[in-house]
Amino acid sequence: MVVVTGQNKVSGNPDDAMSSSDAEDDFQEPATPTATQAGQALPLLPQEFPEVVPLNVGGMYFTTRLSTLRRYEDTMLAAMFSGRHYIPTDAEGRYFIDRDGTYFGDILNFLRSGDLPPRERVRSVYKEAQYYSIGPLLDNLEDIQPLKGEKVRQAFLGLMPYYKDHLERIIEIAKLRAMQRKARFAKLKVCVFKEEMPITPYECPHFNSLRFERSESETKLFEHH
Repeated sequence: MVVVTGQNKVSGNPDDAMSSSDAEDDFQEPATPTATQAGQALPLLPQEFPEVVPLNVGGMYFTTRLSTLRRYEDTMLAAMFSGRHYIPTDAEGRYFIDRDGTYFGDILNFLRSGDLPPRERVRSVYKEAQYYSIGPLLDNLEDIQPLKGEKVRQAFLGLMPYYKDHLERIIEIAKLRAMQRKARFAKLKVCVFKEEMPITPYECPHFNSLRFERSESETKLFEHH
């Protein structure tokens, strides 16, 4: 039996008793965080950028003014270099953007002076402008071929009801005709017409019944009004 007095005296078998140092170890208060540990828990301060910014975009190097990157407020580049986000740097101190830099020069040229890329690079630069959310560049590129033609085409197809369903049916017929003629491809003539009344889902089966030959009654369904 162990008896503990007010003076912390212990009597009994020494082997059965717990030393005062052991008891202190079991009931130690949590250590106070050091200055280094406390600093690690603190939020990062806003990142500051120099007026001339060196960039490493996917291994390609660029240099531009900070104001150029912030030219349009609602872009990803303006947000990245606003100071609110941390951007890593490479071994040479260049700010690193993990993106293919092939067309980044075209992005900078537009931000600097509004220059647009040549026609053969329009699609690729458009894709990069989408990634960086540069709205003014997207608007300008959409007015240049081939994007302008694609924009008109999509607007036209948007006026055609059930276009995808009809297109799949046309492809099926073309494949069948090519097989019948043992040819590598087949040509089909497609007539686009306008009904007096809007086409409803209940009328759609009439227009999906495309065949090589039609009876006189079926032909009337396709009469142009």
